[in-house]
Amino acid sequence: MLKMIRQFTFHHPKEIIQPTFWLFFSQAVSILPAILAYVAIYALGQAFYPPYTLDVSLLIRISAIGIGYVVLQYIVELISYYNTYGRAYNDTADKRIAYIQKLRRQPLGFFSSKESGELISSFASDFANVEYTMCYWLPYPIGVGFMLLLSFIFMLFFDWRMAAAIFAMLPVCAILMLQIAKVKEKHSRQVMEAKTRAATQLNEYLHGMKDLKAYHRTGDGFGALENAISDLRMASLRDEAVAGSLSTVCASLIKFIVPVTAAVGLYLLMGGSLTILNFAGFLVIATKMTEPALTVVSSISALRGMSLSGERLDKVMTTPDPSGTDKTSCGESYTFDDVSFHYSEGHDVIHNACFETPAGALTALIGPSGSGKSTLLRLMARFWDHQKGQIRMEGKDLRSIAPESLLAQVSMVMQNAYLFRGTIRENLCFGNEAITEQQMIDACQKARCHDFISALPEGYDTVVGEGGATLSGDERQRVSLARAFLKNVPILLLDEPTASLDADNEAMVQRALDEISKKRTVIMIAHRLKTVRGAQQILVLENGRITQAGTHDQLAEADGLYARLWGLQSQAGSYTFKQS
Repeated sequence: MLKMIRQFTFHHPKEIIQPTFWLFFSQAVSILPAILAYVAIYALGQAFYPPYTLDVSLLIRISAIGIGYVVLQYIVELISYYNTYGRAYNDTADKRIAYIQKLRRQPLGFFSSKESGELISSFASDFANVEYTMCYWLPYPIGVGFMLLLSFIFMLFFDWRMAAAIFAMLPVCAILMLQIAKVKEKHSRQVMEAKTRAATQLNEYLHGMKDLKAYHRTGDGFGALENAISDLRMASLRDEAVAGSLSTVCASLIKFIVPVTAAVGLYLLMGGSLTILNFAGFLVIATKMTEPALTVVSSISALRGMSLSGERLDKVMTTPDPSGTDKTSCGESYTFDDVSFHYSEGHDVIHNACFETPAGALTALIGPSGSGKSTLLRLMARFWDHQKGQIRMEGKDLRSIAPESLLAQVSMVMQNAYLFRGTIRENLCFGNEAITEQQMIDACQKARCHDFISALPEGYDTVVGEGGATLSGDERQRVSLARAFLKNVPILLLDEPTASLDADNEAMVQRALDEISKKRTVIMIAHRLKTVRGAQQILVLENGRITQAGTHDQLAEADGLYARLWGLQSQAGSYTFKQS
């Protein structure tokens, strides 16, 4: 727990010392009214004893000090808030950025094993818990603890017996709160898990809204979300019913300290061993310290709750970054040497792959759905690391190459193109100010998207929704392809780039790809075999194995899957529907 507190809160002693000092100073200043009250009581008390005099000048000075106190308290509180909340907000903002940077460095496999709701929940609620711990729960108990010690010294000055009565009860409250914290930690974990499930269900429901509406099944999808919210409600109720009620009992016990102390004081007062002024002054101080004492005890529970958030954040922040430090040129071709890969242990989706992609040429990956084509392409971009064999680029082990250097050499178009909320221009250029207007237009013309972009009300400055929702799937695919063309890199990885295009646009895009493949290494997945007839190399995959390799003419004449697929697609292309 202490390790996580250090990792996700302050890293240097001064970062905790300064807020603690100002919180202590703030609490010390807050005692001043109690001291002034005691002095005022003393001054007024003189009027009831011979010679029955009232020190009016003292009361005036007390009033003047009281007015000055208000101003002083405002200044101290302002500085205290700056040194606690200000520092905490800045530090947490830095940690949120570090969290995102950590996610950015992870391979795609990391996100496949994580629920999106868990990552979103961690970013929102876990960092909020850490932030509040930094603002309040961590420095406050330390600062207030010194204040309580100072209060205890004052109480000893008035009467050590009453002081002993108070502090004899505080350990009991602390032990009780520790037990409550253990119970609360269990229920808080259940609440956190329920929040994650609800966030995941909501994310899935919103992303699947189009399909749910298309099949008129929005009610079915909402049922799962409703159940997740119901689970969250029950977990929260149990947390409050158990831990909340126990905390209330503990709070009541602490508040009961003052009456108990007053009873002890009355006993001593009746015995004549305690003066009325010392009795009154003691109660003023005791009443003032009750709330801070309650906060100190409550902070124990809060810190244990923070540890749950720390656990989730720690799992992400301690995840090893991908290996590879070589930042030199990667080359323009891949060599697969007996490569195998699995998502789950014991179930390989790529089996002993052996092949080489020629530099500056087009290599096509062909095969039925689920044969491993997309996985093979993603291994080339190192979205995952293979478990067996070796992938080399110009003789270098792919795992020895720095991920950022590899991705700087590769441009990739995935099957389901994603556009970010913003303008088309922003999605095309990705902040690269070196791209000229003409370069952008040329790329869009090659990708057959310039005409429809120009026809939009704002042209290239048209804002698309989240995921490019205002564009059709065909339009998003073409914009994504233009984006890949704009990234002037030696290797182009394409996952069915023309799958959603009509025949006319497909033919135009294919000619552009043929031209580009003369200057770059292009590795492309395709289902329509006519789009890869001109490929220098065609690899046929079946059940994760490469069963055939060659050119179109070679494979079309040989017995095997490629010839069968070519025959079926050629037959389907000439087929016309007939009405009976």
